[in-house]
Amino acid sequence: MKYFVSLVILALCACGDAFGQALIPFKYTSEEENRLIKENDTVRYYIATGDTVNVVALNEEGMYYKLLNRKDKKKVVAEGGLVADGDGYLQHGRWVQYHSNGKTAISGSYIKGKPAGIWEEYFPDGRLKVSGHYAIISDKDGITTCRSGEYLEYYSSGQIKVSGYYAADRMISKDTTTVEDPVSGKSITKTISKSFYSPKKAGFWDYYSESGEAEKHEEF
Repeated sequence: MKYFVSLVILALCACGDAFGQALIPFKYTSEEENRLIKENDTVRYYIATGDTVNVVALNEEGMYYKLLNRKDKKKVVAEGGLVADGDGYLQHGRWVQYHSNGKTAISGSYIKGKPAGIWEEYFPDGRLKVSGHYAIISDKDGITTCRSGEYLEYYSSGQIKVSGYYAADRMISKDTTTVEDPVSGKSITKTISKSFYSPKKAGFWDYYSESGEAEKHEEF
């Protein structure tokens, strides 16, 4: 089991590293674990999970989230939609994270906690820094997402820095577990296989200097 969990974690990490801080922070676990600070007719404020600088604000229906600066609650750190998941919530729909100057730092969409579609990262002045895609993948093990498709990275001047493509590479993890046979009552060992996906460079990758000169070309 430890082997399987480790592989899944690595795959999830790999799907986010192209953006640096691609995934937007979600600091709410559940009403039991996040202490309620105060509430009014429209918003409930909670202690942010693992964060002493900010607080979490949920609207009355619990379907929209804002991470706010604890000292200045008008300063939004990140915000986006939610969907209920047992006693807690998952990120769902459009999400945005902001620079300290209020400009967008990262924007993208989630499907039940998984990044999907176009994701973009910006410099503090509002210029595009990184653009990439997360593909929605459906197989026998369910629906997941992974970085796949065109990837573009820019210098702060706006000049293209990197141009390439990712493919979602399907991999298989195997785990053994012991179960009791319902007929004989004997313990039997079963092997469980499950797929997961990791981004892999594909096609042509080109790298440029800040002056626009081609520095490197790769083919995968």
